[in-house]
Parts: sequence; structure tokens; C-alpha cells
Amino acid sequence: MIPEMIGVVIVLAITAIWVYRAILVYLPGSRGPVLSAETIPDAPDAGLVSVIVPAKDEQKNIGEALETLLAQDYPNIEILVVDDRSTDGTADIVREVAAADPRVRLIQVAELAPGWFGKPHAMHVGAGQARGDWLLFVDADCRQAPHSVRAGVNFLAANQGDMLSLWPVLEMHGFWENAVQPVAGSVLVAWFRPTWVNNPKRRTAFANGQYICIRRATYEAIGGYDAVKNEIVEDIALARCLKGAGHRLFNAVGEDLFTTRMYDSLGAMYRGWTRIYYGGFKSLLWLLGAMTMTFLFTLMPFGVLAVSSVFLAMGDPSPLTLLAFLAAFVGVVALMVTMRRLFILCRGNPWYLVFYPPAALLVLTFQGGAIIRALGLRSVTWRGTTYKGGKVVPPRDKP
Repeated sequence: MIPEMIGVVIVLAITAIWVYRAILVYLPGSRGPVLSAETIPDAPDAGLVSVIVPAKDEQKNIGEALETLLAQDYPNIEILVVDDRSTDGTADIVREVAAADPRVRLIQVAELAPGWFGKPHAMHVGAGQARGDWLLFVDADCRQAPHSVRAGVNFLAANQGDMLSLWPVLEMHGFWENAVQPVAGSVLVAWFRPTWVNNPKRRTAFANGQYICIRRATYEAIGGYDAVKNEIVEDIALARCLKGAGHRLFNAVGEDLFTTRMYDSLGAMYRGWTRIYYGGFKSLLWLLGAMTMTFLFTLMPFGVLAVSSVFLAMGDPSPLTLLAFLAAFVGVVALMVTMRRLFILCRGNPWYLVFYPPAALLVLTFQGGAIIRALGLRSVTWRGTTYKGGKVVPPRDKP
């Protein structure tokens, strides 16, 4: 009887939290600041913005990415593309664009410097050659709206902030992306809420490397990417470094400021989210905690609802069984109401919530992969470089 009572208490607690989230997600301001064409603060020209784009074998993306960056309505920008050991035609495309527009510069990295991971090194090299008062780091697979640069710089200038990172609008195609991506992202939203990140009294820090705008003086004060040169998820590490040093960090929702298609297959999702969870939660203890909480808050309500329904159908009218059924039912409804809102906010189709339990199971699989990597049992290949146990694996030693 006591184990059953403990189980019911846990379900009641989970249900209460889901009900709270369902209410919270519909309240104004619950997402933190929202930047769009209509909400950009008015501000004078804040100085030169150096847009830095790390590119590793981005032949299929770099041309369109540069096209959207060159269409910015912020008048004072330079664009530095860091070709990070590409083996395709990335550099040739950038050269062609740079020949037609002097705002674009190509920087080439021939080899990875000792002690560095690939992407932090590329952005470090780009920042070292940038001339701007502001540094804006964006990914080559992102497409920027014409007001994207102005929105970020004006927001920081108006709010006396030091660094801004935007949550994107996801471009999703096919079943797996639509069913799984919003669920995987909701884990990050739960742990790194923008309202917590934006509160200087809280330690919570988060950044999305697809869009990071930072004051040049602040970047140099914290040591730039040199401070996180061997981090597999350098964006969150940089945010922790900046906020830990007492600088003002902001997260905001980039409503139609830029779009990105993160992963185009289930295998790519596994590799990508495994890396994100591994770097985002950092330690094995935090990863185990995150995986436990993910299970409790995603699958447990469905499991308890199913089991209690079977017992009730078999003629078990006990108060604990009835209470477990009612609590789980309310919890599942609140969960679905919350997730429906999140699906809509990230431009997902809420009908894919029908597949929420298997999607949550896949997210747990991603987190399990992150735990395996945290234990040093598996390697991860990212941007053409393989890492294992926090170190670069030389090509001859690749598994």
C-alpha cells in the first residue's frame, strides 16, 4: 500500500506542475521578450556589426545565407565567413560573393589549432579579424529576415545588455522532424527558461549558437571563445562564462527573425541532440537528473493512466486506483495543452501531438546517448571532427 501511495503522490505532484505550466504558457510574457518586426526598439546606428559565419562544407547553404545577410536593413555591417577546412565548394562561393560586395570577407582555416574544438576555433579566428563594436555569430544554415541584425543590436543597446541569443523558428519537414523536434526542444525550454536566463539573480544561462549577438568589449573581457575552446556545446558554455562574470545576458524569441532546419533525418537528430544534451547538462549527474525528470514528466502520466484504466476496467474501484486515474488524466490533458501551445509557437503542426509518447521515448534515447558520451564510451563527430572523452580524436584513431 505504501509504494502505491508514494506513486500517487508523485503523479499528483507532476500533474500540479503540468497544470501550472499549462496556465503559464498562455500568460503574456511567459516566453520572455519576443523580437519581431513590430517589436524592434528604436535606436540610432549603434556602430559597426561584424557578422561572423563559421562554415564547414556548407556549399548548399552558404550562398543563400549570405544573400539574406546582405539584404539586412542595418546599414553598418561587415560579414566574415570562416571557411573551416571545407572540402567542397564553400570557399569558391564566398569568393564570388565577396568579389561583388566588399562587405563580405573570406577567412580560411587550414587546420585545427592544438587544444581547440572546431567551431569555437573558427569563431575565435573570425572574431580576431572582425572590426566591429558588435559581434554577431550566426550559422550558415540559417536564413535571416531583413531586420534580424537591427533587432538584436537595438535590443541590446536599448536594454543595456551585453549578450543576446535568440530562440529560432524551426523549419521542419516530414514526419520525424515534426513529431520529435518540438518535444526535444521542450526539454531545453523547461531547463533553460528565458525568464530565468534573463534574471541576473539566477545562475541559469543559455545561448543558441545559431544567433549570438555580443558587445565586442564584453567578448574580450570574458576571454571570448578562447575561454570555451574545448567545449562541444560552446554556445551554452559561453553564456555560462558571461553570466558567471556578472555581465547581462538575454534570451529572446526570434519571431520570424531567422529560420533554420536543424536536422533532416532521425539519425541526424540523434547525433545532434545527443551532442546538445551532452554539452548542455555538462555533468553525468545532471544528465541522469535530466533523463529522470524527462521520463517522469513525459511518459509517466501516460503509463499511470493506462495502468489505472486497466485496473478500473477489471473492477478495482479502490480510492487509490481512482485517484491515480483522475490525477493521470488531468496531467495528460495539461501536458497536451502545454505542448500544443509550444508546437504552435515553434510553427509545428499540433496534430503531431498524437505521437507524443513515442517522440518522448526517442528524446530519452537521445539523452541516453548523451550519458554514454559523458562516460567516454562513445565518440561524437561534429563538423567533420571526431571527439571522445572531451578530446579531439586524430583521424587515424577514429573508430
